[in-house]
Amino acid sequence: MSIKNILVAYNGLPGAEAALNGAIMMQKHYDAHLTGLFAYGDSNLSGRIQPWMPQAVQDALLEVDTQSNQNIRDKFAAACNHVPKDKRHWIENKGPVHRTLAAYARLYDITVLGMHEEGEYGQEHLEIHPDRVTLESGRPVISFPAGYPPKLTGRHVIVAWDGGRAAARALADAMQILKTDDTIEIVSVGRLPFAQTLPDFDVAQFFERHGLSVKLSELPRDRRTIAETLVDYCDETGAGLLVMGAYEHSPLREGLIGGVTQTISARAKIPVFMSH
Repeated sequence: MSIKNILVAYNGLPGAEAALNGAIMMQKHYDAHLTGLFAYGDSNLSGRIQPWMPQAVQDALLEVDTQSNQNIRDKFAAACNHVPKDKRHWIENKGPVHRTLAAYARLYDITVLGMHEEGEYGQEHLEIHPDRVTLESGRPVISFPAGYPPKLTGRHVIVAWDGGRAAARALADAMQILKTDDTIEIVSVGRLPFAQTLPDFDVAQFFERHGLSVKLSELPRDRRTIAETLVDYCDETGAGLLVMGAYEHSPLREGLIGGVTQTISARAKIPVFMSH
């Protein structure tokens, strides 16, 4: 199934700018419909409003919030100026950010986000964690680091493979955006990716049937974590996209001892495509 409905989470932060640029590029490439979603919680300013405050003070605080939201709305509209009007849509929703994003993402082919970044003081209610949206939505998510120039073709694509369910889901979902001129490398850290676990199976042939050619690589385990190894390898090879499964282990375990999903969501320097 081709991509026809794209959701981009836009909050005006630098990562969201890169995500919007990437989403606009995808909209044009796939001739898809692009929906911008501004999900936000209560800001520090609105949270300071107290019943005993003079009405003029309350109105002034609310005006700052209103103007900030209008600026975000205007920036989205300006960036999408060349997107046909019948191919774009804007939604604002105040409430729990990740729950809201996940609920909308379940109805879209792919969701585009900026990588997690801590906003300036007063912007905490805008922060987004792509790994949480991926986990809660059950749909594919691609996140862009701030300042990254979008590119769809001629990429070196790294697919992180550990043989698990989440990695398989991510690989299957990513097939809809992989191109015949992409260089695709299946990378496994500390284990043979297919040869020993799947005897009598030609993985290259599987991709060739889709018009894609692949390379299999095994990276040794060392003192670095798996996430650090993958991030460093993407840097060394000049990769343009990392495909990975999110939360093969439980979020509780990753939260307690650290894990691949959370680390890469915070440290990757290239777009990351994730599924759970």
